[in-house]
Amino acid sequence: MNRPSNFDGHTRLITAERFEPDTNQWTQVAPMAEQRSDASATTLHGKVYICGGFNGNECLFTAESYSSQTNQWLLIAPMGNRHSGVGVIEYADHIYAVSGFDGVNRLYTVEAYNPRTNMWHGVPPMFNSRSNFGIEVVDDLLFMVGGFNGFTTTFTVEWYDAKTNKWYNEHNMSIVRSALSCCMAHGLPNVTEYDAPRDAQQQHSKEL
Repeated sequence: MNRPSNFDGHTRLITAERFEPDTNQWTQVAPMAEQRSDASATTLHGKVYICGGFNGNECLFTAESYSSQTNQWLLIAPMGNRHSGVGVIEYADHIYAVSGFDGVNRLYTVEAYNPRTNMWHGVPPMFNSRSNFGIEVVDDLLFMVGGFNGFTTTFTVEWYDAKTNKWYNEHNMSIVRSALSCCMAHGLPNVTEYDAPRDAQQQHSKEL
């Protein structure tokens, strides 16, 4: 597991560390090309990708990838927008950079990166602008949860289906949340208690 960048209370960092579960140890790896905090990272095809963030002066549109085989970070094609407090995740064999803050506004925009072509392309925008939200893939659908919309912390949830190239509203959370993380939990015996009537939500979105 790699942990790239962050903020130590004084400056944005350029360092990265790798965790080895078998030894329960962290070790430093090669530093990144740029300082950044409020970025987000994911993995695809054996590489770590980190996108956007804030360098202490401006929100970033740069992104880079790390190879454990070469122990090197390489800048990849820049994103079309600046994204801080961004959500980054592997989905549909691409790297998705979702929403965030561009230095002026919270964003609706979504971009997807194809590592084979080293190019970003636009994805339909979300319904709700947000930064510092939760992001996760569930049942091959890309979920956005909570966050901050520039005025208030939110409880809204929406999801994107790459097959239809559309966004859909989901049930809101019961309380507002920002600066949160989401993860998949497998094997829960009571998972059906949390199952949302997705078909009904799709129909509701179409009616709207």
